[in-house]
Amino acid sequence: EGGGGDDAAAFDEAEALTRLGACYWNLAEARTAWRTLRRAISLYQQQGDGVGVARATVELLRIWGPPERHEQFAREALEALGDADPHLRARLLMRLRWAGSDQGDAHMQEALAIAEAHGFDDVLAMRANDESWLLLRNGRFDEGLALQRRAFEMWVRGKQYDNASGALRGSGFAMIAFGALDQGLALASECVAYSRSVHLRFTESLALTDSAGVLFARGEYDRCRALLDELPSSTDFRADLYRMWIVELSGDVRSAVSMMVNPERGGSAPTAMSQTHCAAAGVLFHAGSADAARHEMRTWFEIAREHGSIVEEVAPMWDCVVGLADDDVVREIHDALTADAARPAPTLFSTLQGRAIAPARGAIALRLGFVDEAEAAYRDGAAWCGATRVPMDEGLCRVGLADVARARADADAERDHLAVAAAIFETHAARLWIDRLIAARV
Repeated sequence: EGGGGDDAAAFDEAEALTRLGACYWNLAEARTAWRTLRRAISLYQQQGDGVGVARATVELLRIWGPPERHEQFAREALEALGDADPHLRARLLMRLRWAGSDQGDAHMQEALAIAEAHGFDDVLAMRANDESWLLLRNGRFDEGLALQRRAFEMWVRGKQYDNASGALRGSGFAMIAFGALDQGLALASECVAYSRSVHLRFTESLALTDSAGVLFARGEYDRCRALLDELPSSTDFRADLYRMWIVELSGDVRSAVSMMVNPERGGSAPTAMSQTHCAAAGVLFHAGSADAARHEMRTWFEIAREHGSIVEEVAPMWDCVVGLADDDVVREIHDALTADAARPAPTLFSTLQGRAIAPARGAIALRLGFVDEAEAAYRDGAAWCGATRVPMDEGLCRVGLADVARARADADAERDHLAVAAAIFETHAARLWIDRLIAARV
């Protein structure tokens, strides 16, 4: 360690800590990486080295965490940097925009102007990546994937391996969410292979867990668990959620409750917090702990409505919402689902949680008395789930159609749909749904 006011030693220590912190994050050691990079930033600040502060901060901002903290660090680094290094300034501006700054568009435009003036392809690749998401969201999948591939290649050339692996992961994530599960799985596998080749464990874990979600949805629980066992670290809490949900589906709800994930595992990243709270709400509801489930649901809702993640996260707890939520909450969730359904490429599957969205769409519409809307959601969902080999959610859609038939006093249709659902749940040993949804209606 440096000491005695030795500036050279102190500078070397800060640089070494910056590199070490980046390596820790590559290995998915988030807490150690954060502490190491915070120490590097502090040393650079003591030396009045704005470029060093910016370089260490760029590495720090790769780590998922609270947006307000990211914004604070990015602003402080920009102030320390000034105009000393245009490339670092452009990268910080992009990070500041991702942190949720209310001046996000202005930061992005400044960053792109700098990048165009200096030929910073790695920053310009961020624009291509953004545009690719717009194309995907509008159902122009071939164009969107091609543009995302271009961003990937630009980042590879610029040795921005974290961004490159993120582009591959994003491609797979999106195609799974938009219903092309097999194509998404292939892209996720490519991301795993690339991430391993450049030793990025966190992105490898993300893509592996995305793939595990599809296996979970298809009832391939042994393969799902085997894939989760391949995870190089415990950073992605979703692995433990899937293990919990597999136990829950077997009917052992008490054990599932004991496996709930502490929201602190999400490192205070908003959508990580909301995912853990909504998962807890669903399990607690199934365990009959209404007050605790209601608390978790409300906590989830406040986070998800602020960060726009309602559609992607409601799937594991739709029955908790239907059973416990106030009407105004149900209406707001319904509005989010309706807006998403009206997009050229609606969300068909929660990549984060391994579920089709259709059971939630139908149940929440039915709770509000929109019987025709519920029937359409359930019928389309059952067809999609059947074609895409997502049996559990097909069974839930069939139970929903039975509820629609009951609302219309059509006893024959109700009985037929329940029989199909029961057969699906029996085939996949889904004791949870046999007990909760079939027995209660027979």
